[in-house]
Amino acid sequence: MTVSGIQIDSLEPVSSTSERLIRGLSFYVIPLFLILLTLWALFFLPNRYPAPSGQVLSFHALASTQSEPDAALIERLTASPAQRQLQVDKPHWLLLALGEQQTPPDQVLYFPAAHFNTLHCLQADTEHPLTVRDHSLSTQALRSPIQGYTLEPGNASAIVCRIDPAGSSQLHIERWAADDIKHSSIRYTRGVGLLEGGLLTIALFMLILAATNREWTYLLLAVWLIGNLRLGSMAMGWDMQWLGHTLPAEIMPVLRRLTIACYFVLSYSLFTLLLRSSIHSRLQQRWLHSVGLLSLTLLPASLLAPAALFQPLMWFSAIYALCCAGWVLLSILLQARSRVMLWQLVLLSMALCVLISAIFLAAFGRSSFVENFNGVITLLLSNLLVALAVGERLRDERSEALRARNELMAHYILTPIGMFTLNEAGVFIRMNPVLATALGVDFDPAGPTIHWTDFFPEQNWQTVAQNTLAGNDINIERSDTHLGQYQFTLRAAIVNQQIEGSLQDITARAETLRKLRLMADNDPVTNVLNQRGIEKALNQAMSRSAQDKPCLLAYLDLNHIKYVNGTFGHSSGDALLLKVCEQLEAVLQAGEKVGRIGSDEFVIIFEDCEPEQARALANEVIDTLNKSPLLAGNRSFNLRSTMGLVEVAPNMSPQDAISAASRAAREARRQHQSMVVYDQGSNALQEHAEELRLFEQLEGGSSRGLYLEMQPIVSLRRPIDSLNFEVLLRVRDSSGQLIPTGRIISAAEESGTITIIDKWVFAATLEWMSKHEKQLARTQLVNINLSGVSLNDDKFIQWFFDILARYEHLARKLCVEITEGVALDDLEHTRHFMRRLQQTGVRIALDDFGAGYTSFSYLRELPADAIKIDGALICDMLNKETNVAIVRTIVELARNLGMISIAEWVEDVPTLLALQEIGVDYVQGFIISAACTPADLLNATAITDLVKDEPARQFLLESQQKHLPTI
Repeated sequence: MTVSGIQIDSLEPVSSTSERLIRGLSFYVIPLFLILLTLWALFFLPNRYPAPSGQVLSFHALASTQSEPDAALIERLTASPAQRQLQVDKPHWLLLALGEQQTPPDQVLYFPAAHFNTLHCLQADTEHPLTVRDHSLSTQALRSPIQGYTLEPGNASAIVCRIDPAGSSQLHIERWAADDIKHSSIRYTRGVGLLEGGLLTIALFMLILAATNREWTYLLLAVWLIGNLRLGSMAMGWDMQWLGHTLPAEIMPVLRRLTIACYFVLSYSLFTLLLRSSIHSRLQQRWLHSVGLLSLTLLPASLLAPAALFQPLMWFSAIYALCCAGWVLLSILLQARSRVMLWQLVLLSMALCVLISAIFLAAFGRSSFVENFNGVITLLLSNLLVALAVGERLRDERSEALRARNELMAHYILTPIGMFTLNEAGVFIRMNPVLATALGVDFDPAGPTIHWTDFFPEQNWQTVAQNTLAGNDINIERSDTHLGQYQFTLRAAIVNQQIEGSLQDITARAETLRKLRLMADNDPVTNVLNQRGIEKALNQAMSRSAQDKPCLLAYLDLNHIKYVNGTFGHSSGDALLLKVCEQLEAVLQAGEKVGRIGSDEFVIIFEDCEPEQARALANEVIDTLNKSPLLAGNRSFNLRSTMGLVEVAPNMSPQDAISAASRAAREARRQHQSMVVYDQGSNALQEHAEELRLFEQLEGGSSRGLYLEMQPIVSLRRPIDSLNFEVLLRVRDSSGQLIPTGRIISAAEESGTITIIDKWVFAATLEWMSKHEKQLARTQLVNINLSGVSLNDDKFIQWFFDILARYEHLARKLCVEITEGVALDDLEHTRHFMRRLQQTGVRIALDDFGAGYTSFSYLRELPADAIKIDGALICDMLNKETNVAIVRTIVELARNLGMISIAEWVEDVPTLLALQEIGVDYVQGFIISAACTPADLLNATAITDLVKDEPARQFLLESQQKHLPTI
C-alpha cells in the first residue's frame, strides 16, 4: 500500500514510494497500534497486579507509658470504647478481642503504620509474645515498602499490643490473607520503583539539559522534581529509604521538616521564575514577596524550632502560599492572551495539584484509595509536567530558530548593506543583491568564480575580524575606470573557516564629510580659510618654522567693505570680497594660504618664505588692491587697504601672531602708510608682547603696572576758587618703562580688556576720593573717560551703577567723558545711559567735540552737561581763523543749550586770553599744568600751586581779581 501526499512539518519532502511508506508507518500506523493495544490491555485484560484490601477490625486503645501489661490495664482497656481508627502521637496499649473473629491460619493481622518506632504484641490470656514483622526493615520474604507491621495471631482469642509512635500517625488494624499481603507488597514495590526511578530519570534528564544549554530553569526543575519525590515518599510512608539505602531513624524527624521547608523554597522559586514576565500588578508582586519571606522563615525553623512550633508554622505557610498562588494563577489566567501563557498556567496548576495531594496525605493519612491513586497520579503529573515543559520549550526554540532564520534571510536579501560570504581562498560563496548591484556583477553560486581581489585589495581577515569585534570599521576603496572612486566600510567575522562580512557604500557620506570639513575650516562667502582654518594652518606652519623654516603673517585691512554693505547691500559687498580673493590668488604663490578673519580683514600666511620675498609679495598685494579700481558686478570700487606684516617667532601662539599682525595693520592706518612690518625681535613686537602680558595680568585679577595721574582743569572765571582735574591712566611695562596710554587703550579695545581697565580706573578714583574727601573740599569737577566698548557692555553698566550707589556722596563731583563718535553710534542707547547717569547726580561731557561730521545736528539730541572741545582745534587756533570761528560757534552753541565748555590742549597764554574772550568756561593743558601725581594734587592749596609757567599764573590771578564781586 502506498501512502501518497504525506507532509510532515519540519521534515524535508521525499519522492520515493518506499520512503513515503516508511514515514507513514512511523508516524501513523505504529503509534495508532500502540494506542489501541494499550486501551485493550487496560479495559479488557486481567490485572497482573490487583489491588486487594483487608478487613478493618475494631480495637480498644488506652494511652499509657506502662511497659508491661497487668490485670488492671487489661480491665481498663476492656472498659474503653471500641473504635476502628485512632490518631496517636504518644505510647498506647491496644486490646484486640478476636473472639469469634479468630483469625484463620492462612491470614495475618496488618498494622499499616508508617512512623512507629516499636510495636510489641502478646496473647492477652497467656502473655505469650507474638512475632511482629517490620516490613520497612525486615529482610524476610515479605520485605516490601508497605511501611507496616504484620503478625500471625494463631489461635489467640485476644491480643494486647504496645505501640510507640515516631510522630502523629493514623492507626487502624486490618485482617489480610497472607497471599494478598504478598501481592500487595509486590504491587506496592512496583509502584514505588516506578515513581522513584521515573522521577529520578526525568530529573537527571533535566540536569543534562541544564548543563548542555546552560539554562538555570532546567536545573531548578530537576531539583524540584526530586523534592516532589521526597515529599511523595514522606506522604506515602517510605521516606526512610533513599536510593535503596535505609536512613537513620534518629535524623528522620529533622529530615522530614527540612524536606518540607526546602520544597517550599523550590516551589516559590519555580513559580516566580516561570511567571515573572506575567506578573505586573504591584499587589501580586507584594503577595508573592510575602510568600518568599515565609519560605526564608520556614527554612531555619525546620532546623532550630521544635516540632510543636514548626508544624503550625508549616500549615500556615502552606495554606497561605496555596491561596496566593491560586489567586495569582487565576488572575493571570483571566488575562492570558497567548497559547504559551495558557500552557504555563496549566503546568503550574498541575504542580499545585501535586503539592495539595501531598499535603492531604501528610495531614489525613493514607486510605487504600489514596495510597494506590497517589503513586500513579504523582507519576503522571510529574511526567506530564516535564514533558509539556520540555515540549513547549523545544517548540518555542524551533519557532524562534525558524523566525531567526527567516529574519536573517530577509535581512540578507532586503538590507541596504552589501552582505557576502567568502571561503578560505577569497572566493565569493554568497552575496546579496545589493552587493551584486554595487559591484556590477550578476552573481550565480554555480557560475564563474568571483574573487575578492577582483574588486578590492587583499585583506588580513584576522585583523578585520578583530577590528569589527572591537567596534572599529575599516574603510577600503575601489577604483573603477568608468565609474570613478568608491569608498566602502568593511566589517567581517570568521565563522567555520568562512568569512562572513558586510560592505557599506560610504562614497556619498565621505564626500559629505569632506564638504563639512571644508565648511568647518573655510569661509562660506569667499571659500578661503576662516578663523578656525587659519589657526590650524598657522599651527602647522609654526611647527615647521621651529625647524628653521621662516614663516611670516600678513594682516590685510580693507577700509570700504562696511560702506559698500551699507550703501549697495551685502550682495555687492560679497562680490567685492570675492574679487579681492581673486586678486590675492593672482598675486600670491601656490604655497601661501589666505583666510578671512573678520568682515573686512584677511590673513595671509607666508610659509617657508624669506622675509624679503614675503615683503615683496605683500607690497604687490597692496599695490594691486589700492592702485586700480576693482570691478564687482556692475560697479567699480577703489580700496585703500593697509597691511601689517609680522615675522612669526617660534614661541608665538597663533592668536599672538594674529594679534601682532593686527596691531601692525592698525599702526599702518594711523601713520597713513600702506604697510608696517614687525621684524622678529623688533621693539614693536616686544611692545606687543608687553601689552599681551598686561592684558593677561588684568584678566587674572592683578592691576600691577596701572596707576593714575591728575591733570588740573581751570575755570577761566574764578580759577582760584576750585581745584578740578581729569583722571588720566598711566601704564608701566615689566621693566618699569612708561607705555603710551593711547596705544594701550587702543589695544585693550581690540582685545576686549578695556572694560577691566575702566572698572579699575573708576573704582580706584572713587576709593581715593572717598579716602581724601576732606582734602578735596574745593574740588567741584572730576572728569573720567569712559570707552565706547564699556558703554555698550550691559554687565559693565550694571557694575558702574552699583559702585556709584556705594559712593553716592561723590556722584555730584563726577563728570563722565564720552567720545562724540561713540555717543553717535547708538544714539538711543547713549541717550538712555546719559539720563540714567544724570539722575544719580553725575555730569556728562562730550569729549573730542568738533572732530566728527554730524556733531551739531545731533547735539540737541544728547542731554550732555558739558562739551569738551577737541584739542586739535585749540592747539593751533590762533594760526587759523577758521579754528577760532569754529571754537566760537561751539562755545555759543553750548551756552545756548545750557552746557559748559571745556577747551583742552591749551599750550600758551595768548590762547588762554583768546579762549577767555570767546567765553570758554574751563581750560586744560600744559600751560596750566601737566599731569601730576595724586599726592601733588592733595598738597596744593590752590590751582596756582600747580602752575609752573609764571605768565600763566599771573593770568589766573588777574582773572580771579577781574571776576571778584564788587562791594
